[in-house]
Formats: sequence, C-alpha cells, structure tokens
Amino acid sequence: MDSNTLVAGKGIKRLKNAGINVIVGVLEKECREHHKKFFTVQDKKRPYIILKWAETRDGFIAPLAKKDQRPVWISNQYSQQLVHKLRSKEHAILVGTNTVIFDNPKLNVRSWSGENPVRIVLDKNLRIEKNLSVFDESVKTIFITEKKEPYFKSSLDLIFETIDYSKNIGVQICEILYKHQIQSVIIEGGLQTLQTFINENLWDEALVFTGETEFNEGIKAPVLNGIIKEMINIKTDVLKIYTND
Repeated sequence: MDSNTLVAGKGIKRLKNAGINVIVGVLEKECREHHKKFFTVQDKKRPYIILKWAETRDGFIAPLAKKDQRPVWISNQYSQQLVHKLRSKEHAILVGTNTVIFDNPKLNVRSWSGENPVRIVLDKNLRIEKNLSVFDESVKTIFITEKKEPYFKSSLDLIFETIDYSKNIGVQICEILYKHQIQSVIIEGGLQTLQTFINENLWDEALVFTGETEFNEGIKAPVLNGIIKEMINIKTDVLKIYTND
C-alpha cells in the first residue's frame, strides 16, 4: 500500500471500500490527553504551554524588594524538587528579563535526573549582563529581543531572535518556538510575562503552588480564569492544576 494512502483518513477509507468493518474513535479522549502536546503542535501550530508560579498564602509571587540576587523561595523543598522533575519532562522553559536580572537562575534540572530544557529568555532591550548564568552556553538558550544587532553573536547554543514588542507578544513568541520545533514550554516568568500569555489566552495548563509563607505586601499573583483539574497537598504546600478548557 502506498504510504500516501495511510494519511489524512485515506487508509480508513481504503479499508472501508474493501468491505472491512472499521471502528474509529475508540478511547479518543484518553488518547488525545496522552498525546496532548503533539496534538497542540499539530492543530494550533504552537507548543503546549504550561504556566507555573508559586504564591504566598496571601496571594503574592514576590516581595517588593530584596537584598540578594537569588530567588526568594515561597514553596517548600518538595515542591521545588517536583518543579525540577517537571522541567525534565518539558522541551523548554521561558522567563522574562527581570526574573533573570533579579534571581540569576540557571533554569536547568538539578534536583532530578533528566534532560535540561531549552532556555527561552525574553530581553526586549538586551539589558541582561553577559556574566549571568543564561549566557554560560551550558544549555541551548534562545533570546527573544527587539534589538536587530545583538551585542553577542549567535552560536549553536546561543541564539537571538527578534519580535515587535508593541503588539501580540505571546503570538510572536509562539511563532518563534514553533520555528525552533519546541513541543512544550513551561512559562516561569514574573507577573508581566505570565499575564501576557494569560491575556492572549495562550496557555493549556497552569501549575500554581501555594506556600504557607505570607508577605503582607508584594507583587500580586497573576489573574487566571481556568478550571481546577486537580489539587495536590505537598507537605505544607498546595498545588492547584488548572486547565484552559
């Protein structure tokens, strides 16, 4: 049988024409769930998008100010380990400029075994200093900027792409990720980055960790309208998993 007859429903039609009883749609919902990332890429021409953040019990994702260039942990060590496990299962991880400048994250897998995700960094004006971890070329890293002349030449593991930051940022980012054949991405950016994807309705799943810490004041958590699919207790934390149905 010619391979061309096996695609676009032609194989099923050929079998039916031959008098063979064909049943379709068996466990379709379960199959689509299992292959949801593949179908998202095929149907929507963009990667499967997972939003992720940790918020305090009183609804903040970060303090107003901090002393050191390192993360302020809201979730407990078990949740942090789970995040590394999740990173190892996804193709890429995306953060914004301020997250890199203030926290200097490595964005890799350290508390779990597995492949490091491709790093996607939003840096409109190329403000991130070259001595920070995202420039170490230990992991393939794609910078999405508005500058047409980056101060750092692209290499195999350091790539610069340009978009117009004045409109439809999320859509343009998805086009670049699709171009680089990114199948799935975790958005771990700050409020502005997360809200950009929420406002453009470009997300499939959201993982929201709530810790027992309280800030009393700080940067408020993103505003998300979604369906809570599952709630999981992780010692002192609660993980809510939302779907965008």
